[in-house]
Amino acid sequence: MDTKAIINEVARRHKIRLSEDDPILATITAVEVVHQIFAEHLKTLVTDVANQATDRLVAQIETGRREVASQIDLSKATAAKLVNDAGTWSADKLMEASSTMASDFLSAVAASSASVQADIIEVRRARLIAIWAAGFTTIVSAISLGGGIGFWLAGR
Repeated sequence: MDTKAIINEVARRHKIRLSEDDPILATITAVEVVHQIFAEHLKTLVTDVANQATDRLVAQIETGRREVASQIDLSKATAAKLVNDAGTWSADKLMEASSTMASDFLSAVAASSASVQADIIEVRRARLIAIWAAGFTTIVSAISLGGGIGFWLAGR
């Protein structure tokens, strides 16, 4: 504190000249000391409040970070479950389609086999008829040939 500056300022403003040992200057010094003590105390309080607020903010940020990490892990687990469930569903649908296709194929083969069996029976029947017809024709031809030879010999 500059006492000369105070004496000059009081003289300028109030037209009163103080001496350097004036008791008012002691009061000013006492007020200045009180202000310094108060300022230091206030500075300590502000620092403490700022530190507490910073600590709370850091704790809140850490809690938020943990919550976000937890949500990310939960999202990853949900996505993995969706992918696995989709794979299971796809595999089930593929197995179902494969089973249906195999069943349809077997039905078609069975129907085709039944048709082939019916055709085989018809071919066997036609062959038997052809053999009987050939035999009958051979017998009739032999009889006709024998009769013709017989008439030819008889006419001679």
